[in-house]
Amino acid sequence: MTLDELLTPLSDAAPCGPDLDATMDAGYEDYYFGALGRLPAYYYRPGVERPDGTASHDMVFDSGEVDINAERRAIETLLSRSRDIRLLVLLAQWEALAGRIDPLADAIEGIAALIETFGDTVHPNLSDGTSARRDALGDLNSQITMIQPLQFLGLTGTDEVSLRKIRVASGAVTPLQSEQDLTPGMMSDALSDPGNKKRLEVNHGALRRMADALARISKACQTHTTAAFTPSLDLVTSTVQEMLAAISSGRPELSVPEAPADTAPDPAQADTLPDSTDAAADTPLALTISSHDHARLTLEACEHYYRRNEPSSAALLLVTQARLLIGRPLIEALETLLPDKAGQAIVDFGPQTGFALNIDRLRQLTDSAPQSTPPQSDTQEPDISPPDIDTGGAAAGAMRAVEIYFQKAERSSPVPILLQRARSYLERDFQSLVDELVPSVETNS
Repeated sequence: MTLDELLTPLSDAAPCGPDLDATMDAGYEDYYFGALGRLPAYYYRPGVERPDGTASHDMVFDSGEVDINAERRAIETLLSRSRDIRLLVLLAQWEALAGRIDPLADAIEGIAALIETFGDTVHPNLSDGTSARRDALGDLNSQITMIQPLQFLGLTGTDEVSLRKIRVASGAVTPLQSEQDLTPGMMSDALSDPGNKKRLEVNHGALRRMADALARISKACQTHTTAAFTPSLDLVTSTVQEMLAAISSGRPELSVPEAPADTAPDPAQADTLPDSTDAAADTPLALTISSHDHARLTLEACEHYYRRNEPSSAALLLVTQARLLIGRPLIEALETLLPDKAGQAIVDFGPQTGFALNIDRLRQLTDSAPQSTPPQSDTQEPDISPPDIDTGGAAAGAMRAVEIYFQKAERSSPVPILLQRARSYLERDFQSLVDELVPSVETNS
């Protein structure tokens, strides 16, 4: 279905046709709700270590599993009867899962054009308020069916380089088994390779169309005269901007359009490209940690954010543990993180001497602080205050900043590894957390 066909009124009296959802149309319900059930429950799951030391394989969604032609035919048949945002959002999700960036851009442009052309009457209409339309558009912000497929999408026509791999190469996210030994140089070389120029230009054009369409959707919703609202498109908008920035880093002639103020992500939520995300770096590092006390205050600010806004986050547990280990001795870290093996810790000087310091002696040494007064530093400690953290992206960026500080200031600290794992949990759903944290539990997923 072309854009012109999509924007052609179905009748003078009802330009968008009937609301097939509200009328419980059998054909609509059979396809739409069946399709929702076919969407994947996860896009990727890292392998988990087994008790015997082996690890299960990573699981990443295979775009070849999507019968995109069948899904598109079914959706276009329904669109020929009813102009419905929900159907185009579902089509966008299937196109993202299938790894087809141009048709994905077409679908998002179609959503923008429908709202601009038909306003209140496009389904779900605004006669009963904004909640149904807000929920429909919010599915464009789905981690599993939109954000992660975009992050894994090959920018050069193959899987050689992607936003996900750029993040892995920068140390922002934990690599999967297939993502080992990636470096920023490898990513830059692929993006600047003359052989990839044409595909990068095509993908850049599609991403620019997506960025423009997302901004149009937000503007149309925010400027409605009687039912204005702001759709939740921050994650997909920032992801598209990050992909554009990644391409421009290797192809400076391809500019990155500035995100409109209404839809631009908080600077603390955007990836440092090349970084991010994780979404960080995942996030740009606007924060520089100056001391252990500063690091502690920063992690406390992260904890306050998660306890207030995301109390079920697994990251909260590790952020708290990282804070509690700041300034603590090695033995305490071993006993905390290796409770079953810490008692076996020993400093062995080799068979030639037979010298050894066992765990009991190491504990004694830990408690044997010098009796003299420590020297005073001539450097005045700057005034520090906790950062303002009111978004998930800001929390991720703050964690990354603390990681970097300890990697330089105290390389033996366990804080970086705890925070790295915490950030790896940020985009995980409940089921994937269950599979990792309690791998032996069988669930009915």
